[in-house]
Amino acid sequence: MPNLIPDWLPWMRPAGRLIWACVLMAIGLGILFYLYKRPKPNRPATWSECMAGAVGVFALMTLAYAVIPHEWITFSDKYLQWDTTKFVFRSNQDMLGLGIVKWPFSFDKRSVRDIIVVVIYLVFFGLNLVMFVKWQSRGQEPAAAAAEQPRTSRFGRPLRRMRRAPAPVTSAVGGDGDG
Repeated sequence: MPNLIPDWLPWMRPAGRLIWACVLMAIGLGILFYLYKRPKPNRPATWSECMAGAVGVFALMTLAYAVIPHEWITFSDKYLQWDTTKFVFRSNQDMLGLGIVKWPFSFDKRSVRDIIVVVIYLVFFGLNLVMFVKWQSRGQEPAAAAAEQPRTSRFGRPLRRMRRAPAPVTSAVGGDGDG
């Protein structure tokens, strides 16, 4: 399959699958946010709607928890060459360049790669929880709007709300124009 990522920057082609996975994830989240904003229908969901939703959620979770972390690990290993031979700092190296304290352990770039993967998992897990809660609570009125009672007139009938301010009444300067 041809790599359709342009060669504008030297790292873009090697990160092609990671970029496409992130683009597909953004498109899927955009569809999810669009569906979340729509009002909840009064009728129960059909079998086909439930199956389409299940396939969509499965695809998004596969992207979030399998494809994107895997492609990041592959990109950092193959292109960035972050392995155990490249270090951020080594043990017995001066901490902050002051010469007072030395690092008690070594920290290699593979550990940085793994920390980034854990952050990817945590971000998607948090987003997953937030979207579960928002999806379940869609269509419910806020507590303040539900508690608000419509105002009634002195005769007990509900008052209509004005959709816009009434137009000001102006009179003609030369009279009322009747005659």
